[in-house]
Amino acid sequence: MEEHLKDVWTASAAVEGLQVEMDQAETNLDVAIDVALKAGIAPEEILVSANLSPSELSERVPTLVIDDQAAEESEASAL
Repeated sequence: MEEHLKDVWTASAAVEGLQVEMDQAETNLDVAIDVALKAGIAPEEILVSANLSPSELSERVPTLVIDDQAAEESEASAL
């Protein structure tokens, strides 16, 4: 029985470790987006580079207004 609990503990620790990595990756993405915006990069270019939808980028930067038409054109040109 203890072996099974050890497996549960090991799996739980792995999940927790991955959650920490995801949190750090999301923080790094937010910082990179902020730096790019301050450098004058168009939001439409950022969402394509970050593989985000306009709504996902707006969630990360609530004050940002994204022109949906320009975003669609930017996504199409990236393909």
